[in-house]
Amino acid sequence: MSPSPPEWPVTPLNPDLVVRVGRSMPALSPEIEARVMSHWDAALAEYPNLYNGRVFCADVIGPDIINGHWSEYRRVLAQMREPDLYGPQMLRPLAVVGLLRTRDGIVIGQRSEHSIYLPGYWQGAPAGNVESREGEAEINLAAQLLAECHEELGLTDTDCQVGACLLACEHPQTHIVDVGMDIAITVDFETLQERCHRLGNAEYQALRLIQPDTQLPARLVPTLFAMLEQNR
Repeated sequence: MSPSPPEWPVTPLNPDLVVRVGRSMPALSPEIEARVMSHWDAALAEYPNLYNGRVFCADVIGPDIINGHWSEYRRVLAQMREPDLYGPQMLRPLAVVGLLRTRDGIVIGQRSEHSIYLPGYWQGAPAGNVESREGEAEINLAAQLLAECHEELGLTDTDCQVGACLLACEHPQTHIVDVGMDIAITVDFETLQERCHRLGNAEYQALRLIQPDTQLPARLVPTLFAMLEQNR
């Protein structure tokens, strides 16, 4: 394996982790609101298809329970561009990340060079923000991961079996918190590549099959490294 990537804080999670909404979305001061809108407008000029959906942000992370609140993607993006924007009241947006197993081995994906977040890095696949897709108030991490499987990889629910939560890993600058989860699929790697190319949303510019003797790529998201280490 490659040397370990830079350290990100890791919290081991119990398999039956519960995610709960503990409070409503806080109001912003006029000054902070103006800075958020400035970042959002600049991002829209570069990425016109951005959508300001609701994303879940963690307030407290423990092995059994993650408590938090719904926020807006524009607030999260503003913090990505200005990490100290909210001071000690930082947002910790939650994301799901799969440790994807096929009959052939574990599959990882290389993020598009056009991605806003960590372009060109290799990560567990699929991955995406925990978001309110249908206005729901409850958080179902397995359903979130299945939705990402469909959008990013072109897989159906019947292709996938979501397993246990493994760990939480936090990016020290953006404070995005990845929840790593086990997932197994019934299709082989060749079929997965074809589905991803034909039906996926171009989130990944490449997929790679990882087997016990595979040398890992250098640009590896630490969440993936932590999951692979736990899997050894």
